[in-house]
Amino acid sequence: MVQPDIRSFRATLREMVRELGMLSRKASGTELSPLQSHILIELSNHPEGCTELASKLCVEKASMSRTLKNLSDEGYLLKENDARDGRASQYRLSDAGRQLLSKLEENADRFAMDALASSSEEEIQILRQSLLHFTGSLRNARRQRESNINIRRLQSEDNAAIAEIIRNSFRENKIDHLEGVSLHDPELDSLSEAYKQSGAGYWVVEANGMIVGGAGLAPLGGEAGICEMQKLFFKNEVQGMGLGRRTIAFILSQASEMGYHACYLETLTALKHAVRLYEAFGFKHIPARLGNTGHGSCDIYMLKKL
Repeated sequence: MVQPDIRSFRATLREMVRELGMLSRKASGTELSPLQSHILIELSNHPEGCTELASKLCVEKASMSRTLKNLSDEGYLLKENDARDGRASQYRLSDAGRQLLSKLEENADRFAMDALASSSEEEIQILRQSLLHFTGSLRNARRQRESNINIRRLQSEDNAAIAEIIRNSFRENKIDHLEGVSLHDPELDSLSEAYKQSGAGYWVVEANGMIVGGAGLAPLGGEAGICEMQKLFFKNEVQGMGLGRRTIAFILSQASEMGYHACYLETLTALKHAVRLYEAFGFKHIPARLGNTGHGSCDIYMLKKL
């Protein structure tokens, strides 16, 4: 997304935040701040400590500590020793806190129902799915920032690390027994050399300075203007951070910049999560393989126009 589009997108988000009443204490009908409201909601199920709440609500621990003290002083929270750790404290709702939460929930329900009253059921479902997706994207972006994610070109000194990640991924997915897959590519231990050709490249993904995955692209033999996305693999411990999505988007942008008009890939039915991810990015299933990749065991062929 180019900068003018980003600015417009951010402006829409700011307007939504304002309309949600996040800048006003009066919007909830309780005089509670947004942070105070979220704390009461989180504590409605079970007691939690300051550190847990700060992490869950994405705020600094010092801010959480002050807000918890204020709510306790006002009689809405009760502070007690953590049964799991006598040195730590937990907070739970007092009777007054539960009464205030009930009022908050009633007002919030009415607020949301009024906003949705002019939408069809289909529109509401589309909106819900869009919000869930964007919330996940925000969460992944935060986790990536916290892990100092960096995407850079593969260097010769990275060869061993990325080759091991690829081999481990095949083992972990129990597909290392297959022939005719990238696990057996002769250049696996020297990828930096293999991707030096014109119109090709391989990029590694780092988390806190450590290589955790990577992906590449190269011209598809016999198919002018089409590249192949290759060797998209990650360590298991970084699954669920959205790195696959971010890397696919990055590779597609690189392919466009290199002048390709389409991107091709081959994969396996066994890698169902990867297939769904490619579909989400607009890759379409095609009936037969393109080019001559040498990966005879791959049984899914996909193509995306750029």
